[in-house]
Amino acid sequence: MLRLLLLRHAKSDWPEGVDDVDRPLTPRGAAQARDVGAYMQEHGLIPDRAVVSIAQRTRETWAGVASPWQEAPPVQFDDDVYAASARRLLQVIREQGGDARSLLLVGHNPGVHDLVATLAAERDRVPLAYPTATLAVLELPVDGWPEADAGTARVERVVVKGSD
Repeated sequence: MLRLLLLRHAKSDWPEGVDDVDRPLTPRGAAQARDVGAYMQEHGLIPDRAVVSIAQRTRETWAGVASPWQEAPPVQFDDDVYAASARRLLQVIREQGGDARSLLLVGHNPGVHDLVATLAAERDRVPLAYPTATLAVLELPVDGWPEADAGTARVERVVVKGSD
């Protein structure tokens, strides 16, 4: 059994003249990220590995999430996660999961939300909305990440630490 944690970045700012990829978190977003990390620590959800989009807001989200942890797991900043579709995100997970039993992906909507819907075996467990700082915890009954496939995951929980 593998555990996949899918996190949409925390609340970001829209400063004038700043490219989308360079948008930072708001102060509220930084607090959301720390809250997600504290929740993950409290509930034993610290991953073995993380894959994070190259965008500034996802990097800052990752830093906030990992800040309460005694030791952060290895992280891969991957440009294929930025603005990716659910299909591309699934490919990244298959390629980047390695030997981790628990993997965190920090990305963007609509791709992250669509991936939860794609992987979920129980459609009624997929949230209708996926606001910023939402974390879905999925369990996949497979031995390795290359075996992850549509409709096979159990949505163990969805936690919303923010809203748009």
